[in-house]
Amino acid sequence: MILPKKYKASTVLFTSLTNSASRSLLNQTYESKDYIAFGDDKNCEQMMQIIKSGDVMYAMEKKFHLYEHYGLTKEWDKDFMLRGDYYDNFEFEITEYQSIKITVYDQSPARAYEYANGIVKVSDSIYRSVISQRAHEAYNIVKMQYDSSKTVLKALEDSMDFYRKQGVLSYDYQVKELTKGVADAQLKGNQADIKAIQDKLNTFASYGRGYWDLYNALSDQYKWMLQVKQACMEAKTNMDRVIPPFFIAEKAVIPDKRSLPIRWIIVVISTLAAFFFGLAFLLIAEKLKMRAQLSKEPKQQ
Repeated sequence: MILPKKYKASTVLFTSLTNSASRSLLNQTYESKDYIAFGDDKNCEQMMQIIKSGDVMYAMEKKFHLYEHYGLTKEWDKDFMLRGDYYDNFEFEITEYQSIKITVYDQSPARAYEYANGIVKVSDSIYRSVISQRAHEAYNIVKMQYDSSKTVLKALEDSMDFYRKQGVLSYDYQVKELTKGVADAQLKGNQADIKAIQDKLNTFASYGRGYWDLYNALSDQYKWMLQVKQACMEAKTNMDRVIPPFFIAEKAVIPDKRSLPIRWIIVVISTLAAFFFGLAFLLIAEKLKMRAQLSKEPKQQ
């Protein structure tokens, strides 16, 4: 009769296999693209750490005014007492099916329902906040690399313009055709053509090494820029969109019956305790009575 009535509301979550939109949708080298698959033990334990964290507790306090609800507003150690009340009324467990079950107890069935569903939204919000911070940092890094690679590429392209102005457009093809032209001119005995083509070949000989060094640098820079561009796209996708970290398998509903205290258990335990204490008292009383009688008997001479 003294213990307060409490109502229970529960919600069940399944963690997702991956929460990276870019990894699931854009990265062609990622082995698993099943972004709707359930997570494994590791994902479940990681999500449990977030749900049980102090950040979620204080976010719940801010959202639902738990200090006031538990009557701790004027207490000097209200943070310590809030932690005790919070973990007394909020239970978290990983089930045998690798899901997370959140159970909330409260004297009001409506509040138990609100808290059970509210903690899911709060956990999701905190998870997104953490991911967003990391995604912004990652995006800034790869964006800086991408801008830098474009600057380097433009400088190399400007340098390549020098060789284009010298007539070096496609080294292999042009040298091959000019060499063929020299052979044809020699067969025809056309000295003017031979000299003109030979002058062009001398130009290729003079600028060939520099052209090839620049050409290889351009090729490497193109490849690097494409890699950085892909990373930049992935980072921007992760920054803009976050796949929910879990699936809600069962939402909490407003309970219609109290869950605590379980009176029949209290009655049984109290009855058994009274029985054993009574039995122990009778045994001790009987022993004391026998000892008192023995002490009153006259000692034998």
